[in-house]
Amino acid sequence: MATLKLVEMGKLSLDDDVKKFFPAFPYDSVKVKFLLSHRSGLPNYIYFMEKLGWNTKQYCSNEDVLSYLIQFKPPVNSKAGTRFEYCNTNYALLGLIIEKASGQNYADFLQSTFFTPLHMNDTYVFNMTDSARAMPSYYRGRQEKLTYLDTGFGDKNIYSTPEDLLKWDQCLYTNEMFSKEMLEAAYTPYSNEKPGIRNYGYGWRMNV
Repeated sequence: MATLKLVEMGKLSLDDDVKKFFPAFPYDSVKVKFLLSHRSGLPNYIYFMEKLGWNTKQYCSNEDVLSYLIQFKPPVNSKAGTRFEYCNTNYALLGLIIEKASGQNYADFLQSTFFTPLHMNDTYVFNMTDSARAMPSYYRGRQEKLTYLDTGFGDKNIYSTPEDLLKWDQCLYTNEMFSKEMLEAAYTPYSNEKPGIRNYGYGWRMNV
């Protein structure tokens, strides 16, 4: 939704090529709208970083993901725009594009654009300085340790509460934050290769 807000602000276009923001990006015809709808065909960094030699004792940043794409150009899974495939790389790149287009870092843009105006007082973008106060994750009763993949943004690390999420949900039923047309674009299904009701819009999973 931060990406779509920047579209409404006239600071980027859904048809912008990723190369506009990162000229060394090695893949052709990957548009912002393909990142949003998981139709880029890009490989998923949660798999290729370690395979390409990343030291798993070091935290991996969004810039590191982009650098590895440029340096190693791991093969795509499909041609851009032809197939849906959920991929964390898409949203890691969108996080960096949000910074480029807004002129702010990702956390500051979300804070000033969404969290503060909507009084989402307990919502923030996690970074390592928050590790002492953030609620840890648990799996089968055991606390999960942070891994090298856990410190990026875009595809993860917005911490919130049920009360704040209700505020966010309620704003989407009005034109307080987005135009009707933009919300309709967000909720339009774009993954129509296979029959069925499960689909994906611009950042939204839908059962339509």
